[in-house]
Amino acid sequence: MPGPGNKKNKCKQQRSQPIAAQSNTPKSPDPPKAKPRVIIACQTLDEDEITRCGEPATEGYPTPERCRVHYAQYRTMCKKYKDASKVVDEIKQGGEIPGKDAIGRYTNVSQLLEKSRLVKKYVEAIRIERTGRDIHSKRFFLKG
Repeated sequence: MPGPGNKKNKCKQQRSQPIAAQSNTPKSPDPPKAKPRVIIACQTLDEDEITRCGEPATEGYPTPERCRVHYAQYRTMCKKYKDASKVVDEIKQGGEIPGKDAIGRYTNVSQLLEKSRLVKKYVEAIRIERTGRDIHSKRFFLKG
């Protein structure tokens, strides 16, 4: 007959092993193995632009692409040519570079020297930007 006394007996009958013994039994014969870690080599060409760096890649986001040394070079070179690009854009936007007609009308030597320094700065910034971008793409992105 069902009753409160019979429930106790059923619970005791269902549990054949102690709880501690049940939790310690392994589910599989071998413990789970960790995935092997893949080591990516630095993606940068050395300064000869032929030999690839042999160091493991540890820097970069979201995945490491370069070793510490080449990552620092990558960031420095990128900053240099972007700064030069800003100088080029500022000079272009300012309209400070004179045309041939304006140069012919200069009568003051100091004014002429000032404009020639500006043109020299502009040309130098273009040179830095172009060579920087060229070297950057060859060494760091393997584009030739």
